[in-house]
Amino acid sequence: MGDAHRSFLWRGGVVGLLVLLFMLAGCSTGPRLNPNEAATENATPRFESQPSRLNPPAYEVNGRTYRVLASNNGYDEQGVASWYGPNFQSRPTASGERYNMYAMTAAHKTLRIPSYVQVTNLENGKQVVVRVNDRGPFVSNRIIDLSYAAARKIGMLGRGTAMVDVRVVTPDQPAAPVPVTVANRTVSAPPMPARIPPVSGGSSAASLPHAVWGSDVYIQVGAFGEIGHVMDARRRLEQANIGPVLTVPVGSLSRVRVGPIPSLEAFDRTMDQLRRIGFENAQMVVEQ
Repeated sequence: MGDAHRSFLWRGGVVGLLVLLFMLAGCSTGPRLNPNEAATENATPRFESQPSRLNPPAYEVNGRTYRVLASNNGYDEQGVASWYGPNFQSRPTASGERYNMYAMTAAHKTLRIPSYVQVTNLENGKQVVVRVNDRGPFVSNRIIDLSYAAARKIGMLGRGTAMVDVRVVTPDQPAAPVPVTVANRTVSAPPMPARIPPVSGGSSAASLPHAVWGSDVYIQVGAFGEIGHVMDARRRLEQANIGPVLTVPVGSLSRVRVGPIPSLEAFDRTMDQLRRIGFENAQMVVEQ
């Protein structure tokens, strides 16, 4: 290679590097995480109007239709939470408000907005109350998208996801302990402080949520009152090579479940398989 050609390449490399540095400098003016700005207090539930323009019967995103609940009353489900931060800071939310990653807010696909929910991290017992003012998350198999502040409070920032229980709260139905199943008995997990203090004796520690992949997490595909429907569900699962399958009798119903689920990756993969064979309402169930 000649000296002139080498000189050209060197000059081109320098110019390219300067352009890259300029672009990075321009990007540095964007929002950055500042933990000191994050709220630490729970959102305070209050009664707010839920206008129809924010809550149509159904809406479509990326070719999939989502049906907004006619009422939030009694909503309590378990699933995987995610969080969203700087890339969405100050953008309009579904409510028309600007997203503030430092406030106690969240996005949900089907709850009426605005509303309030208590979110319990089932892996460490930490809880937060947030105001739902946005739609999402539209990534498959996620139940709620928390703000940076809320995710930080329940200890899920690093990994980015957590197994959670989500239940609606109102001024006359405030946040409450979340029941968890321990050794075939139901106990209540009290709201947790920012740090879980050491517990002596171990008996009270058993009442704290501490879900573990591979032993506590299942996917419920349905609850059926007729044995024929149970057998049909089991047959469809076995034909799709989805398992292990178990049937849990509860009163007059039989709950058909898959699991235990060994990991988040397996959960996502199994949920996608279930949707493909028609189990659209399959959902996570955590039992400890």
